[in-house]
Amino acid sequence: SAHLHTCTLSRILATVGTAAHLQENGIECTQINKISQGRPHILDKLQDKEVCWIINTSFGKRTTEDSYSIRRAALDFHLPYTTTVSGAQATVRALQDIEKSTIGVKAVQRFTS
Repeated sequence: SAHLHTCTLSRILATVGTAAHLQENGIECTQINKISQGRPHILDKLQDKEVCWIINTSFGKRTTEDSYSIRRAALDFHLPYTTTVSGAQATVRALQDIEKSTIGVKAVQRFTS
């Protein structure tokens, strides 16, 4: 997404469990409520255009219900959305590669021969 490529990572927003894990591993973040925990929550930040990429690894019934609202907002606001840590890691690697080289266009046949 062009939006993600031009985004500057200034802070990470995370719910309580994720925030604790990140902080235990030396990664700074700002804790935010789950939707079900009340405002301010992630949808508020999306509407305020404070988010440029969503990594949402959900577990449990309530979290899954919140995930639907977050996915819907990601579509509405044209934001990239990742649901797994491995997907997030692949996205970071791709962005790093983009910074190192020029992206071009190749015929699909070049990838199959």
